[in-house]
Amino acid sequence: MKQLASLDAYLPVTLDGEQGLCLALGLDGLLVDSQAPLAPGQELGLRLFLKPGSRAVGRVLVREEIPTAQAPLRRWNLEVVSWEGDSEKTLQGHMSGSRKDSHLSIVAEEDVESGLEQRAWERWDLPHLALPEGRPEDMDLSCSLLGRELSAPVMIAGMTGGSSRAGAINRVLAVTAQELGLAMGLGSQRVLLEQDGLLPTFRVRDLAPDILLLANVGAIQLNLGVDIDDCRRLVDSVEADALALHLNPIQEMVQPEGDRDWRDLRTKIAKLIEALEVPVVIKEVGSGISAELAVICRDMGAAAIDVGGSGGTSWAKIEGLRSQDSERQAMGESFRRWGISTGDAVRECRAVLGAEFPLIATGGVRNGVDVARAVALGADVAGMALPFFRAADQGQDPALARGRRILEELRIAMLCSGARTVADLPRLKLRESR
Repeated sequence: MKQLASLDAYLPVTLDGEQGLCLALGLDGLLVDSQAPLAPGQELGLRLFLKPGSRAVGRVLVREEIPTAQAPLRRWNLEVVSWEGDSEKTLQGHMSGSRKDSHLSIVAEEDVESGLEQRAWERWDLPHLALPEGRPEDMDLSCSLLGRELSAPVMIAGMTGGSSRAGAINRVLAVTAQELGLAMGLGSQRVLLEQDGLLPTFRVRDLAPDILLLANVGAIQLNLGVDIDDCRRLVDSVEADALALHLNPIQEMVQPEGDRDWRDLRTKIAKLIEALEVPVVIKEVGSGISAELAVICRDMGAAAIDVGGSGGTSWAKIEGLRSQDSERQAMGESFRRWGISTGDAVRECRAVLGAEFPLIATGGVRNGVDVARAVALGADVAGMALPFFRAADQGQDPALARGRRILEELRIAMLCSGARTVADLPRLKLRESR
């Protein structure tokens, strides 16, 4: 049995008609507080009320009593014996949406940085030109990625979708990307394979008809029944230009309900890339891609690599916080600083991939100066999630203001380092301070 995920709000439940409250949940088990006189080994009918009009029905086996509930309640560890009809799929979709909302709340309110910002970016100094010839508005920020023209080497990195709050944020981000000419990634769309009614929380093409838009699904899903046709549907459903296939082993290992079997994925990824009609970007989500793995990804047919390095948001930390379990929180803290810093990952991957292979740098990019550093180190585009998310969570005007500030910072950094165009940035000699 996977570890159960704690719930932000208890869910009503009945056990053979007796009322209770579910406080932790998984597909194969749950914790319930109830006054009912249960006994280990007893099998019961379960009705779990997820939200108005949505419930999961099945049968459970009482495993043990956990002596932590307050009288007159008693707490029981229950193992799922079976689900009826579509209950398992309904529950899976509910859990995915709840997980995404928990992620958003934690990212909005908690310190989720990996603690490696200095190692990721601040040790790299752009040269300073004290007598620049020109103005910030003379700087040419235009570039291209995957055959699409961008107004600047900036991507709003994939972060969310699958809940009403996430959908609202995605629409704010899409307007921002369209207005500023940036690329944009969507958050993981796995939930759409569980609940297609959540598609509106990902659909943004009506607001951003001209942007480079990336669909998104976890590579681990290829080991869990997701096939090429599923991936094709995910891309088509949002009218995406490419698919980001994300790698997140550290997150999955710390996540209470995470997926742990990462065997035999390379062959499946290669087959997906060969069959899919759109480019596939292989990306990490915060622990980095090494030079050795970059070569493997290129040889599998990846159209681009997003190094997703350490130094920004730590998903290990987020999953630890979300679990509300002291041991799981300690594990999240242990892996908070795990990985290859983004700057190192960019340099090492560029060295083995050559000058022409598309490379994206996400991980700790927080402003326009970091974008300039990332491109100077070898990235074609720098992606950022946290700054845009926190601005978008406040509304459309703050999101646009944040985007415009980032681009102005990039122009100033280019002017004062002697780079008139984006193509000039990799020619600069950066100084490394430790």
